[in-house]
Amino acid sequence: MFRLQKALEKAKEKRAEIRGNTPHMSPLEMISYSQTRVVELPRETLEKNRIIAGFHNDPRAQVFRTLRTKIIQKMRSNNWNTLAITSPSEEGGKSLIACNLAVALAMEVNQTVLLVDLNLRNPTVASNFGLQPENNIYDYLKGRAQPADLMVNPGIERLVVVPGGIAEGNSSELLSSPRMKAFIRETKKRYKSRIVIYDLPAVLPTDDALSVLGDMDAALLVVSEGQNTRDEIERARDLISITNLMGCVLNKSSEKVASLAQE
Repeated sequence: MFRLQKALEKAKEKRAEIRGNTPHMSPLEMISYSQTRVVELPRETLEKNRIIAGFHNDPRAQVFRTLRTKIIQKMRSNNWNTLAITSPSEEGGKSLIACNLAVALAMEVNQTVLLVDLNLRNPTVASNFGLQPENNIYDYLKGRAQPADLMVNPGIERLVVVPGGIAEGNSSELLSSPRMKAFIRETKKRYKSRIVIYDLPAVLPTDDALSVLGDMDAALLVVSEGQNTRDEIERARDLISITNLMGCVLNKSSEKVASLAQE
């Protein structure tokens, strides 16, 4: 309980700081899209991994396009450009929704999209896209790589992915580190037309997500029907209150439809 309270207090302090006067970063921290590695992925790989938001002839893609429209309207009306995707518990399909939402957003020609995997315990974004990255966000947090080294374009126009990596037992400390704060700050301010999506760990099992949620403009809570109890959802909502909860996405619905419940 003490660890959780400490994480909440730290998140609130960071949120106030990042929205105040932001110090300039060194050139080494700058992100350069000209150095982005491009990996063309076959359609079969995306379909097999259920990354279907870019396929117009797939009826499931319409769900993500509808979700995209609602999110864009909300973010533009509030001048937001960073969005966290989290859930009460693991194994709820959160990362797959984050990947498909990123693809759907990238199809809208008025912005670019950066998808960052910040699950340092079980990263799945790279595998969802069928990528085998040379570097990942953990390498950056440990000082072994720069942001430009991490970025991969999976053959989808206007989309760049930053893969996650498995931390060696200190994930929450890394996520609250100065290097993480610098990365979030730089990706937020560098391109005004870019939306940054952060795939975070679930909020209830550990304090990892709380270490960075306070730095995000808003969050989506992915709720899995038949898996998450009402108590879990309420506790997750309370923890996410350190940022703006945009709404809840119902996943694994018996009606096979993901919906956004507005706050």
